[in-house]
Amino acid sequence: MTLPTNITRGGLGAAGLAVVGVLLAWLVWGGAMFSPGGLSAKSDSTKVLGGVTSHAALGGRCTACHAAATGGRPMSDRCLACHTDTQVDLRDSTTLHGAIDNARACLACHTEHGGPAGSLVKAGVGAGDHARFGFALDAHRRTDGGAAFRCADCHSSGTYRFDRARCEACHRDYQPKFVVAHVREWGSDCMACHDGIDRFSRGRFSHDTVAFRLLGAHQPATCVACHVDVRALAGFGTASSECVSCHGKDDDHKGRFGANCGSCHTVTAWTPATFDHKVSTDCVSCHRKDDEHRGEFGTDCAACHGVTAWKPATLEHAFPLDHGEGGRVACKVCHQPGRPYREYTCYGCHEHTVSRIQRKHQEEGISGARLDDCVRCHATGREHEGGEGGGGDGDGD
Repeated sequence: MTLPTNITRGGLGAAGLAVVGVLLAWLVWGGAMFSPGGLSAKSDSTKVLGGVTSHAALGGRCTACHAAATGGRPMSDRCLACHTDTQVDLRDSTTLHGAIDNARACLACHTEHGGPAGSLVKAGVGAGDHARFGFALDAHRRTDGGAAFRCADCHSSGTYRFDRARCEACHRDYQPKFVVAHVREWGSDCMACHDGIDRFSRGRFSHDTVAFRLLGAHQPATCVACHVDVRALAGFGTASSECVSCHGKDDDHKGRFGANCGSCHTVTAWTPATFDHKVSTDCVSCHRKDDEHRGEFGTDCAACHGVTAWKPATLEHAFPLDHGEGGRVACKVCHQPGRPYREYTCYGCHEHTVSRIQRKHQEEGISGARLDDCVRCHATGREHEGGEGGGGDGDGD
């Protein structure tokens, strides 16, 4: 259906008049007739920003904060044009605005048109959102006197800078003995360990939540007894959980039984120990890897070795190595390197040679003697104990 031409022209004309009327009203009243509410009259009477001491003085001058209909600078730029002190803070990460990501988005935290007494900070921004600045207020809801914390309790007025010394000063007022000891043990950089939630402070942190639980005699241990020289939160996770890291000085065994203290001792008390003697006491259960004899001498290690040291060994040799003449003989003289220890040779010293010994045996009328088993006849190593009276049987064995 097509509308009559005169009706179409009339509708467009009315719309045009309405737009003209709105523009005239904007020019005459500066947009005040469209304002959602009055501006805040809160001010610092000693500070003049943009020619005024409060936003209320800007009533009716919408373009002082809002971009004109024809365009122009965004609101955030207009805010900073007046609040030059905030411009400085944005370049300093120790200030409130300098610590906020995207701090130029002023409307994220600030609001207006709430009337002369209206707050310039949105509800919920501040204490409830304080963790975004690196320090939550979970543990700082109420002062020691029971009053609600105010910003000025920790921050200097206006700039909201935080002086780290205020932590120590405030706590020293009502818990002086604790603060003196705490600073002596951990230092004065409180925020290196405390994040406001204080999961790790005494009374809030449970050691049961980590791998090393404080049981038995460990329960009354102080933090600093194990966490030595810790100066930051991350340092608490580097403490050793090995017994010897704390109890090495108490080891009466001087390390001879290794570092697995828990095999004999419990956390109930250091003494008495609860050594289980059902555990094998055979030397080889621990020293098999050290056995250079590769098991050829059996498992009775104590026959040669003592508990003072693995070496030197005190072998009770069946054969008199010195032939009864005194002195020491090295093992390799008789036992060839790389050969089984049960094999030996007597041709490694003196004038012994196979041909000479064979000739001597023939001269003595000894036959059938094994030239590789001298000890069979010469049990004490003496030259004249063999032959007919020394065991040579002449039967060819």
